[in-house]
Amino acid sequence: MIYDLHVHIGGLGSGNSGNYVAPTFRRSYAFRLFSKRLGLPLEADTQPGDDTEFAQRVVNWLDSSAVDRAVFLAFDAVYREDGSRDDQHTLFVTGNDFVADLAAANSKVLFGASIHPYRHDAVPELERLIRRGACLVKWLPGAQNIQPDDSRCFPFYEAMAQHQIPLLCHTGSEHTLKTFPDSLNDPRRLVPALERGVTVIAAHCGARLFLHEKSCLRQWREMALRYERFYGDISAFGVITRIWSLRRLLKSPEITAKLVFGSDFPVSPMPLSCVGCISLGRALELRRMPNPFDEAVKIMKAVGVPEAVFARGGQLLRIPQSQRAVATVEKGGL
Repeated sequence: MIYDLHVHIGGLGSGNSGNYVAPTFRRSYAFRLFSKRLGLPLEADTQPGDDTEFAQRVVNWLDSSAVDRAVFLAFDAVYREDGSRDDQHTLFVTGNDFVADLAAANSKVLFGASIHPYRHDAVPELERLIRRGACLVKWLPGAQNIQPDDSRCFPFYEAMAQHQIPLLCHTGSEHTLKTFPDSLNDPRRLVPALERGVTVIAAHCGARLFLHEKSCLRQWREMALRYERFYGDISAFGVITRIWSLRRLLKSPEITAKLVFGSDFPVSPMPLSCVGCISLGRALELRRMPNPFDEAVKIMKAVGVPEAVFARGGQLLRIPQSQRAVATVEKGGL
């Protein structure tokens, strides 16, 4: 089984989807680049149903790929320290119920919830979304104004541990949704979650994207060896500044056992930048692949990522029993 734990989804908010893109972010280069690639309309005056139609294109790619299950990620708004919603600093929202509905309608889609821990209703919302099939909770601290080692998060961690639902948390510098300090994305801030029994998956393993940035990869590695429940996803590693780091990580069996696959869709790998780790011919072949999910899988396999990394998500996620049964049938187990 191949599990992709890191798939972004969204829309402009049509059809009461609960999605939102701030006008300032809509004008950004990153949003326009992703929109052009995915066919997401750039204008706000879209007709009802557009968000669902966009999502269906992503589902169609997933259905025709080798990926067996993919976690589509919701994304909560920014909240202030007093628990009130901060619309002024919110750049992007993907509604929880929008993603839950997608997962309910598509057997290969898993629901990744996003709940800001400062919300007054954070714990009740977690319990509601677990009933809707949430398999993890996603945070991007530097975009959502979350300080993971703040005591305000502790009751939320205790509820997560009780329900055995993991946290997928961005670590390292952020580029697309950069609002608050990158220091919030330091993996060491996640220690209180681990101490309270939460399984934590550090997105990108704290690795830097650009050479001038601070890397948290060493800190992630030390924590992965120290904490049994601490993992890292290898999403967005298919670029020159990260692919060599991945090769070094794969030399350690203890560290490889802490890696999980994620594509970071719609972020695209750059196979040609990875020549040296892979051959030029293989890079050209990968660059021509029409399916973005298969491209992400194939480039990771080309640099030696073992099958266990692709399957590990099935061991960590809180997958509803009905969806586990479907997976077992598809594998031929029943």
